[in-house]
Amino acid sequence: MKNILIYLDTDKRASLFDILFSYDVGYDVVVPLGGVTADEVRALVQDAMFPRGPQGAKCTTLFFGGSNPEEAEEMAEIARKTMFPPFQLSVVIDPKGAFTTSSAMIAKAVEALKTRNESLQGKRALILAGTGPVGRIAARILAKEGVNVFLTSRSSKKAEEIAEKVTQKVGKLVKGVKAETPEEVFALAQDCELLLSTGAAGVELIPQSYVEKLSKCLVAVDANAVPPTGIGGVNPGDDKKEVGKALAVGALAVGGLRNKIARKMLQVAMETGGSFLDYESGYKFAKELVGF
Repeated sequence: MKNILIYLDTDKRASLFDILFSYDVGYDVVVPLGGVTADEVRALVQDAMFPRGPQGAKCTTLFFGGSNPEEAEEMAEIARKTMFPPFQLSVVIDPKGAFTTSSAMIAKAVEALKTRNESLQGKRALILAGTGPVGRIAARILAKEGVNVFLTSRSSKKAEEIAEKVTQKVGKLVKGVKAETPEEVFALAQDCELLLSTGAAGVELIPQSYVEKLSKCLVAVDANAVPPTGIGGVNPGDDKKEVGKALAVGALAVGGLRNKIARKMLQVAMETGGSFLDYESGYKFAKELVGF
């Protein structure tokens, strides 16, 4: 029986990246649906549950994407509550790669910390431009790992609002702070052991000259491959290269692991009918892939 992935995207058009990636993982058919809203999910899921019988349900995956992680999670939860045995489809949530990218960034940070006999527990992390999808999912993971998390935005109001939402989601305090200039970023980063950049492509948030002055920073991870990178001195191909006192991890090192995580999530969904795979699943696979 054919393995079918139904792609439900909150954006107008489903991501071509995810569609092509799903085919390469091994799905026989990918059905993209764009502009999907939460109130449509129940009917769509019911329509997908029954036509191929219980065995067909095991060979069908629902993939939830879009630009808003919380909307994707809400729709996935509706889907989970709609299904029942033996008509349980697998569910994968990875809106714009936010779940897999954030998982990869933190796993690579842990890998770098281990080379210095350090761990995440009790560390302080500054997530630059952290109000976006990748930043706020990274904040969730780090907070759950016992890290004191600060996420930045050019707007103090936005930073505080997103930090409050993350705090409510995970039950761990995350703080939102304003950082509009390199000087403001540097002032905040001086007391942090971890520096993560999750901002827009091609925007430098802290120059290399400032990074080299950070005496406490152990690891700097940048998700941006488009020059200039968000963290000055961190190049896309870097994988634990020293920049000042920090070990730098660039976007290509993050992206390579991110693709392995995404592949693993889709393979598990395809091979084990009824799976529910979210950012926690992504981080679990990330840890397995880097060996900790």
